[in-house]
Amino acid sequence: MIDAHQGNIPFSKEELGFKGALVVRSAGLYPLLEEYLKLEKVKWPQQNKKRTLIDSLRHSWHQIKRRKERPYYWKSLEVSDLILLPNSDELAYADEHLGLGNKSVFFPHGLSRKRQQAFAEAIAPALIRQSRHTVAFIGYWCLRKGAGDWAEIIQRTRSQVPEVKFLFLGTGLSSEQILEDLNLQASEGLEIVPSYESDRLPGLLSEVTLGAFPSYMEGFGLGVLEKLASGLPIVAYDIPGPREMLRPVDKTLMVPVGDVEGFSNRLIQLLKLEESQYTQLSRSCIQVAQTFDWHEIAKKHIEAYGKTLISTQKHKKKNINQSQTDYE
Repeated sequence: MIDAHQGNIPFSKEELGFKGALVVRSAGLYPLLEEYLKLEKVKWPQQNKKRTLIDSLRHSWHQIKRRKERPYYWKSLEVSDLILLPNSDELAYADEHLGLGNKSVFFPHGLSRKRQQAFAEAIAPALIRQSRHTVAFIGYWCLRKGAGDWAEIIQRTRSQVPEVKFLFLGTGLSSEQILEDLNLQASEGLEIVPSYESDRLPGLLSEVTLGAFPSYMEGFGLGVLEKLASGLPIVAYDIPGPREMLRPVDKTLMVPVGDVEGFSNRLIQLLKLEESQYTQLSRSCIQVAQTFDWHEIAKKHIEAYGKTLISTQKHKKKNINQSQTDYE
């Protein structure tokens, strides 16, 4: 079994001299990423010019990686025996636009039961969480994940809830760089944690009130699942990936992509919930997060691998028998 990212193995099994099953997976299909990149150039032309040296280097590396993989992504999908996709929207795209639905399977990401338990045990009482008025974002600070919208989100939310605080986790950039992007002079009411050990995350989220995820394009969005496992209601743009997790909780947690006003208004509404409403919504978040059980997802992965291997061997045997018949 070979399991590779799209674009990494643009060779048939015959070319590779490989007799097993060839699996290709997506962390966000390239055609969908290209659509987002076109939007980025139009929507934030100035921010693209303002990139810091470190951010520019990181962005350049991703561009180089994409340029290397992009020409080969289609070939890698075409020669594969099985395609693993992180959300149901990509599954539909593979079927309707690529004609590859017959060998494509949707597998979401998940959390281990131990990880789920760690989040659940760290949760503070609802009254404490609501009193903190804190909104958390998990993710690298970049335009794709909403960096260009955060200044307005903060301004609009503070206009109605002046005591609100924001916690940015795993940004990869310093407070100074992010404050410059937000055009803020001081970090009052804003805590930035560029990186953290994974085991610290349940504690970091324990007394947070809400989650926020104004991302424009995702494969899945693990940060959304981690916040749900912490019992945090999350406001997000209605995009593939987060949609898988938030639709079962409450579809009104999602707003149209780029609707900053609607996004901020939903945060404000949630910050003002009655304790009983907040508690019920928090429970729903945890219940939905528990359905993304990595143990069960892994079992289904193995089942899909097994079926693909069996199918591959049957196809190989059929071809051998056909070749012998043709020879005779």
